[in-house]
Amino acid sequence: MRSLFLILIFIVGCSSWFHSSGQSKIKGEIYVTGNEPFTELAIKDENGKVFLISKNSPVYQELWKSQGSIAILEIERKETKGNEKGKLVVKGFKILTSK
Repeated sequence: MRSLFLILIFIVGCSSWFHSSGQSKIKGEIYVTGNEPFTELAIKDENGKVFLISKNSPVYQELWKSQGSIAILEIERKETKGNEKGKLVVKGFKILTSK
């Protein structure tokens, strides 16, 4: 019985880790937050939650030009080190409405 319980916990843990490591999408408004010279690019989703976007994203400069637009971002992962820790790495995006 105890081993069955441990196996169940292991399976649930692995499935949640697998799900969280996959790519996802976020829909929201792209905007800049902060004050010069410490500005950050972010996206505010439909529920009002704000996510900062990593400068290491391959499409960072293109997103910067799309401020004020509603977009769907393809998230590759979250940064895990340095100043960019916790920020989203965006690998692609689609503009739904322009500014």
